[in-house]
Amino acid sequence: MSNRQHRFLTWLDRSVMWTGVPAMAAGTQRKRHLRWPPLLALLVASAGLLWCVLHPGRSYWIGYSLIMVGFFVAMLMPNWGPLRRFSERADEFERQQRRDSFLVGFATVAVAAFAGIWVTVGLLAMQVWSTLVAQQELTALAFYMMALFSAVPTLHASWRTRPFDDEE
Repeated sequence: MSNRQHRFLTWLDRSVMWTGVPAMAAGTQRKRHLRWPPLLALLVASAGLLWCVLHPGRSYWIGYSLIMVGFFVAMLMPNWGPLRRFSERADEFERQQRRDSFLVGFATVAVAAFAGIWVTVGLLAMQVWSTLVAQQELTALAFYMMALFSAVPTLHASWRTRPFDDEE
């Protein structure tokens, strides 16, 4: 193998290691405190849901797109956030932290579902929305609740504990 090929293969190896995918596959990645990305995901998804509620007719796609962007960002949070997966070994503190964070997430999703369904039923009963608009709103609410379920536990765990230093 020539020196040029060796340098190229070394560069490829370093670029793959930089992505963190090999550490993720081996299960040795470092869990990070993600304080602002889940908050950003929730703000974008909330703005999208608000847009869908305020503009249910012709420009519905704008709000739905915002919800999808927030949903996509929120779906990445469990991979890099401070909570360990259920399949990984965890000590008592990590299990307690995961349990508390998911309970906050479940409560948030329950409140959003309760409020969203009653708003939809109320506006449908007052004949403000048609059945097609109510179906669109419930679809948007479902994706918003999935974004909540992915982002809120990471957000809760990140803000509840302090981040580790590089030496720890």
